[in-house]
Amino acid sequence: MFYNSVQNFKIYLYCILISICILTIPAIAKDSDITGTGMLLSQNNEVEPKPASGGSSENVQNKISIAKNPDPEKKDVRRVDQRKGKWTFQWGYNRSSYTQSDINFRGQGYRFTLKDVVAKDKPESFDPGVYLNPGLWEIPQYNFKFSYFLTDRLNISFGHDHMKYVMQRGQESNIYGYIDPLAIQRAHLRPTFDSAPYLYLFPNQYKQYEGYHGGEPIAISPDFLKFEHTDGLNYLYVDFGFNQPIWVSSNGENALSFVSAIGGGPIICRSDVRLFGEGRNNRFHLSGYGVSANAGLRLDLINSFFLEFSGKGGYIDLSDIYTTGRSTDRASQNFGFLEMIFSAGTTIN
Repeated sequence: MFYNSVQNFKIYLYCILISICILTIPAIAKDSDITGTGMLLSQNNEVEPKPASGGSSENVQNKISIAKNPDPEKKDVRRVDQRKGKWTFQWGYNRSSYTQSDINFRGQGYRFTLKDVVAKDKPESFDPGVYLNPGLWEIPQYNFKFSYFLTDRLNISFGHDHMKYVMQRGQESNIYGYIDPLAIQRAHLRPTFDSAPYLYLFPNQYKQYEGYHGGEPIAISPDFLKFEHTDGLNYLYVDFGFNQPIWVSSNGENALSFVSAIGGGPIICRSDVRLFGEGRNNRFHLSGYGVSANAGLRLDLINSFFLEFSGKGGYIDLSDIYTTGRSTDRASQNFGFLEMIFSAGTTIN
């Protein structure tokens, strides 16, 4: 199931990339047709000029040639800040942080809340064998985005932020709600490999979780809870953005711009959860939604390549998180997030 889920998600992302690329083909073909048609008409409409009295045919032809093209070596090059009708693609990596979150758990025999839970991201250590391997592109915390410029400054973007959310084990949290002792004992009948050692080394520790809870602090130990979105916290969004040039070189090939955007979209989670020692790394699942805004700087180089550094902040609401694998077991939470993103991209003319 793990392999099939990963493959299905890869196929989904590949379809997005292929679809966006296909969208650019008609525009490229249209430009080529217009150019070819214009040249053909120009050739067909050329009329051999008649020499004026007192002048040679060669002189008249030279004058017409100069009038049509006063500077034959000068080409009509589009400036980097003339973006209307262009597509751009960029790829990068992020570091992310999250606000504290209340996590609500519900299932057969229990309904409780852990207050102010702390979580961090999980960046992959830099390894050329991972970051430069196309087959392992989904492992780091990556970002990619396609943008289409409606005007020279306004654009619409379609993107994917792959973040990772890892609850910190060992922290204290206040617990509210009820846990039936039978729910814990049922979970202990099929413990996971990483939870089993704690269950057998500390067989009576789970008793503190039984019954009603009115806000007393507990330590979140491995035999009680593991909670992660590491494969991950996938934010798929549509952005409406604005590019404001700060500086443009005299030849129009380089520029520094202020970029900003606002948008939102669904959150696809693959949640790795162990509750009372029972659980799994669940399949990819539509778990909620997110909204965000970002701002940063973009440096355009040689008219087709750019670098971008930006910060993105937003809000995520996850109302349907898979937990133990049982059909009735769910969790929910909401939190704020902040990403620092560095990316490189290219302009598709």
